[in-house]
Amino acid sequence: MRLRLFASAILLAGSLFAADPGLLSLAVPDTQVMAGVNVAQLMLSPFGQFLLTQSGPASDAGLQMLIETADFDARRDLREILVSAGGQPGSISAIILARGTFDVPKIIEASLASGATVQTYKGVPILERPRQGSIALPDSTLAISGDTTHVRAAIDRMSAPASINSALAALVNQLSATEDAWYVSMAPLSLLPPQAPGAGPSPFAMLSNVQQVSGGVKFGANAVVSMQAVSATNQDAATLAAGLKALSGIAQMGGSNGDLAQAAALLQSLSVTVDGQITKVSLSILESQIEQMIQASHTNPQAPVAVDPRSLTRSQPSTGEAPQRIRIERSVQKTKLLQHPEPVYPPLALQARISGVVHLNAIIGKDGTVENLTVASGHPLLVPSALEAVKQWIYAPTLLNGQAVEVATRIEVNFSLVQ
Repeated sequence: MRLRLFASAILLAGSLFAADPGLLSLAVPDTQVMAGVNVAQLMLSPFGQFLLTQSGPASDAGLQMLIETADFDARRDLREILVSAGGQPGSISAIILARGTFDVPKIIEASLASGATVQTYKGVPILERPRQGSIALPDSTLAISGDTTHVRAAIDRMSAPASINSALAALVNQLSATEDAWYVSMAPLSLLPPQAPGAGPSPFAMLSNVQQVSGGVKFGANAVVSMQAVSATNQDAATLAAGLKALSGIAQMGGSNGDLAQAAALLQSLSVTVDGQITKVSLSILESQIEQMIQASHTNPQAPVAVDPRSLTRSQPSTGEAPQRIRIERSVQKTKLLQHPEPVYPPLALQARISGVVHLNAIIGKDGTVENLTVASGHPLLVPSALEAVKQWIYAPTLLNGQAVEVATRIEVNFSLVQ
């Protein structure tokens, strides 16, 4: 169950507020993942107003019924959203709790007109659509959205409030009092998507040892994002930090790749530090920069945000002059190597038994030196060492009709544990 309105605020997002105790008391008893957003504070920000106009309709069916209701305006009528999820894979319980101002009779009337049905459970109206989610309206200030079974369970907790895990409660109270949007996961991030056979080590394997993660976003002239990940050991925390820095490095070297160029623009201020088993990440992003990227992605999702002009192949001039850059196959260009220091095997990659090939796109200058590198693929822990080594490579100049030309080629750097 996803809520695009909520997800956009969490991923992209004050005055201080703490999570509503009334909402917390309705959370799933075995909650392992919880997130919240202070919608009232979000709406005080011009960027928050922009965000809601860009995010489109909610994909959570229950809250979608609210948004489609006449006279309901999320920017005016919502104050706080809390998401609670728990259980085991295959049997997840999840609900979305919203605090705001709800005209219950009008919402029921509009929902019935749009094809919903209304049932009553313990005196509480529940709006349902076939094969979609439900939303309960216990009073004019509370909405509960989710699967009907989970919504009914939340209504039961209104007369017998539940308590979430004390460690989770402490983190929620801390984050909700200091962040405009926040999230906490007490569940290990070990359940990663299955990897295709023969695909090599996953670049996300470094997340498998994370036991707990939390963070938030605070608004201002910049959106300040923070995260803390608790790993199983100090070494795991150091490996995670190195991997995050490497991913940032890949984005910074992204060149003409549109997705990497967008990531690089956002990662300019990324800070990653380690304190024992805790990896701390912080990032400050100009709100105007995020708005531009959102607008660009809506105009043309495939269009690159930035292009490295050196990565473009130059066309042959109409005067008949020789082209200034040509493309040469990797195996042919490799024979022109004059100097090629070997990369240093990263210690963390050695400890983690990580091997593989890093593929680089390269521009070789007229003098044979490497002028530009972008990453095509490779494990994040191996990429920085490969880049550092290849930057020092020197080739014999390539001549075309007696004139030196630039060369576009592909370079492979192999890291093998078998010596």
